[in-house]
Amino acid sequence: MLNLSEYRSKADRLADHLPWAALVAPGIVLNKDGSFQRTLRFRGPDLESATEAELVGICARANNALRRLGSGWALFFEAERTEALGYPNSHFPDAASWLVDEERRAAFEGKVAHYESRYHLTLVFMPPPDAQARAESALVDSHYSRGERDWRQDLARFRDETNRVLDLFSG
Repeated sequence: MLNLSEYRSKADRLADHLPWAALVAPGIVLNKDGSFQRTLRFRGPDLESATEAELVGICARANNALRRLGSGWALFFEAERTEALGYPNSHFPDAASWLVDEERRAAFEGKVAHYESRYHLTLVFMPPPDAQARAESALVDSHYSRGERDWRQDLARFRDETNRVLDLFSG
């Protein structure tokens, strides 16, 4: 990456403190240190009403997805709780279903506040150093082992790995 200290010695702008350099692909950010970053937002199950078997299954699925990542990866999890804005509108084909939903709506609109949880998972991958990549390309014969390192190869690897993790999480 470009060393900006020769142009400005003091970090006085917000961009000087943020790690992001550029958006290099849809949803993928190149950081100033050369790493790639992708953030996924998801809604998990209601932890209050989930059974123990459901929680064990979710943990097993997450473990299966994340254990496939090798070295050079960092994971950041964030949970966000926000107050639920309103009960969603819905249409039912019969009166019995509508009546059950109206009871739920009345309970929801009572005096108790309701919250929604949203979760964010940020996957960060630091490609191996050039010396390690050269040694790897010398040992493994592929169409990328021409001697020069291409950032597109690292980007494609990052995109493919994060897509694989996404697929494993979605079950």
